[in-house]
Amino acid sequence: MPFLDMIIQTDVEGLIEDVTYLGDRIEWFDSIEWAPYIQLSLPGVDLSASKDGIVECAGVLFKYQVIMKSDGKRHLFFSQDGVMMTLFRETLEKVTEGVQIYDKNGYFVYSNQASERLGDYKKEDFVGRHLLDIYDLSEEISTTLSVLRTNKPVLNRCDIFKKRSGKELVTINSGYPLEIDGQLLGAVSFEGDLTLINNMKNKSFSLEAFILNEQPVIERKGFCFEDIVHTSSSMKELVRFAKKIALTDTNILITGETGTGKELFAQSIHNYSPRRDQPFIDINCGAIPSNLVESVFFGTEKGAFTGSVAKKGLLELADGGTLFLDEVNSMGLEMQAKLLRALQENRFQRIGGQKYIECNIRIITASNEDLRVLSSENKFRKDLYYRLSTLSLNVPPLRERKSDIQLLLNYFIKDLSEKYGKRKLEYTRHFRKLLEVHEWPGNVRELQHAVEFAIHHLADGAYLLSEKDLPDYLHEGTYVEFKEDTETMSLVVNEGETLVEMLQSVEKNIINQALADYHGNITKAAQSLGLSRQSLQHRMKKF
Repeated sequence: MPFLDMIIQTDVEGLIEDVTYLGDRIEWFDSIEWAPYIQLSLPGVDLSASKDGIVECAGVLFKYQVIMKSDGKRHLFFSQDGVMMTLFRETLEKVTEGVQIYDKNGYFVYSNQASERLGDYKKEDFVGRHLLDIYDLSEEISTTLSVLRTNKPVLNRCDIFKKRSGKELVTINSGYPLEIDGQLLGAVSFEGDLTLINNMKNKSFSLEAFILNEQPVIERKGFCFEDIVHTSSSMKELVRFAKKIALTDTNILITGETGTGKELFAQSIHNYSPRRDQPFIDINCGAIPSNLVESVFFGTEKGAFTGSVAKKGLLELADGGTLFLDEVNSMGLEMQAKLLRALQENRFQRIGGQKYIECNIRIITASNEDLRVLSSENKFRKDLYYRLSTLSLNVPPLRERKSDIQLLLNYFIKDLSEKYGKRKLEYTRHFRKLLEVHEWPGNVRELQHAVEFAIHHLADGAYLLSEKDLPDYLHEGTYVEFKEDTETMSLVVNEGETLVEMLQSVEKNIINQALADYHGNITKAAQSLGLSRQSLQHRMKKF
């Protein structure tokens, strides 16, 4: 009970003995204006020396101290929540493992934020409740109950229980008895799930790799499907399909224009797959120098060439996990042949090595060009294309899912405002509409950069983003809005455009939206527009 202060009214003779059982003679005060340490004057008492220690009063532990002050009186000080306790709590909040503390009878006392996140609860809801009332478990599956019964540590025990949300949680726990002067006062449990354990393992591996002059695996949390900001039906269907194929072990090809979020999907697929606790290694194939590409993929042995050391390549680092090859279309034909052989045989040799190394990896590739077209032009090996594209995803460009723009706009404003320490920002309707009608050749990445530009351009102290804060190329035209029944449509009128050109722009937007709504199905899109399939195809070719 923070800020509750206790005054003890008692005869001080036999002070320590009295304090330990004065539960029915304690008066509590809720006012936070009282000092953390409550002073009680003890005139005429001849105590030999200052004393301090810990006593239990009404089932609560208190620190006490008796000292002689300059007025010649002995003073008794009590503290339930002293400075040291605050420091201890702050220390526990920095621990990455979950920490739970229970008293000797099994009642909840304290937990840190890591435990709250792990178990999806708030400590305020658990304080004062018994362990068996909080979780549906028995001693056989409870580390804390075992510790309290046996007064002995329990190390690395697997506990399975349900969170408040109803989801099952599996943790690896270690529990220890808490004693003062040989008396059991409670138990503490340190808990971690598989993600925490793997992070600790990867941290140890990275340190070992650094000491041995090897290339460490840089582990990162990465993105999940929940991070994909969308509301359009086309993206909802794509996410649903991506989740479905993530559970398989098949290679995946992700296509889409630059800036659509292909790597976001690759990381989400990995983190949703059975390989999620294994490495996710990504590389931009277009950024690897041609003279290093083979050693980067397969690794090197010491002495393979002048100055070379023993290092793992991408295939070895990704073993058991996922290797994401971005811009795979930029890989040379010679390297394509070597990669194909490694994937076919599930083994490879380091540069300068004599033995084969087995590898078990899933390949996810991304390309901003059509690999089918490149393979027909002999710019990409057909056999490698067929191996990489067993399953494929095509991320639609932003211009085909404009209903997502406002959601993305809100997300970027919130994220970038926090990043740059800005106050809560808002935007005008015209600002939003100009973003919604732009074609976005750079897709989501371009939208993010435009919002970031606007935030930096905003005058100091201002909070309302307007069209003048956008890059010049976004407000070269004039925004026009018109209504037909309940539908509202938008376009940008550029200087010099004729009425025919403006109407064609509207028609193009309507066709794009219909095709997006029906996932590219021309027959259904034509029906929704009251057109024949041939008529819609004619308009598609025209635009």
